[in-house]
Amino acid sequence: MGQAVTSRQTAERDYDVKVVHPRDLAPAEADAWTRLCDAHEDYDSPLVRPAFAQIAGAGRDDARVALISDAAGLACAFAFYIRPFGRAWPIGAPFHDYTALVMRQDAVLSIKNILVLAGVSALTTPTLLDPWDRFADCRRQALETQVVRLAGRKPSEYLELQRQAFPKRFKNFRRLDSRMKRDGHELKLKWGSLDPAAAEQLYAVKSAQFVSSGFVDLTKASRSRPILDAVAASPHGFQISLWSGERVVSGHFGIRLGPVFHPWIAAYDPDFSEYSPGNLMLMRAIAAMPEMGLEVYDLAEGHDHYKKYYTNTCRKVWSVEETAPGASGALVHAGHLAWALAGGASGRGPVSRLRRRLDQSDMCESRLSLRLADLATALKRRRGVDGPVPHESAMADV
Repeated sequence: MGQAVTSRQTAERDYDVKVVHPRDLAPAEADAWTRLCDAHEDYDSPLVRPAFAQIAGAGRDDARVALISDAAGLACAFAFYIRPFGRAWPIGAPFHDYTALVMRQDAVLSIKNILVLAGVSALTTPTLLDPWDRFADCRRQALETQVVRLAGRKPSEYLELQRQAFPKRFKNFRRLDSRMKRDGHELKLKWGSLDPAAAEQLYAVKSAQFVSSGFVDLTKASRSRPILDAVAASPHGFQISLWSGERVVSGHFGIRLGPVFHPWIAAYDPDFSEYSPGNLMLMRAIAAMPEMGLEVYDLAEGHDHYKKYYTNTCRKVWSVEETAPGASGALVHAGHLAWALAGGASGRGPVSRLRRRLDQSDMCESRLSLRLADLATALKRRRGVDGPVPHESAMADV
């Protein structure tokens, strides 16, 4: 799918707009998009760059990139899936820990402007990046993601700073590490592409966790699993795992671009839970980041308490629900109002959880029968529970 460049207007100025499938991006267009990303630290995530859009768009006819340009060049790159009624899902959904309308710093565009220029009726996301502070009029419910940035420090210096901040925790981690060795577990850290042995174990453990918690099983759902497989098959699929013999004790799998790693699948073998295996893996992983060529290890958003012990910075993401003028936008807006009137504007109430779960299920599973079965499972397992959300994705938590 390709589209010729068209001229469109906002109230402020004229723009040239081109909407293409990510596979049809010209090298010069991808380079211009990358330069926008390079202008701010918050945009250094793999999830907002051209390579991820191309991977996440593979095999999907609904993937799009809107390239919006003015007299100074590319002003905004917006990657999305186009859904019924012209709605936009963030590219890579449900693995959209970050949603970006990647902007040039001096660009004068609102989200509503961007939707109109891209030919989109609506965008709803809980994970919008806004590093240039352009979208304050429609942002709400800010969250902070958790990020490890070495920033030129040696890992030993970095870990010592974290130890000083949380001395009791790190003392306990060392004690558990020693105990694991005394119990006969020779630990080895491995990293690189996701080989079949690691994939089988990581996915099996993660699948069991999803099922027992009542979440959508991202390792099996028909829309989410192809993204995992496409990333694993690409040069950018990356895993870090801690092994005892032939068993994965704990591991992370996700996407890596250059020195930045963003895992989605984080799992540990419950047989090793007494040793806090995720913490033991992270200590080793951070210590080995220079060997891996990593400078940034992005643990994303979530309520997992361990993240604060290892991360030293954050990215701020925002919840946004915006519609464009026109019949389709009005229809989507009416749906938003209906949810709000039903109590869905509270953020953490039962109606909000139901809405998020329906959206999440739709992003993960293409078959209606399985979406209905997923909802029934969620209601059965998590009725009345307002528990934590796994960090791998913007999960709903019915």
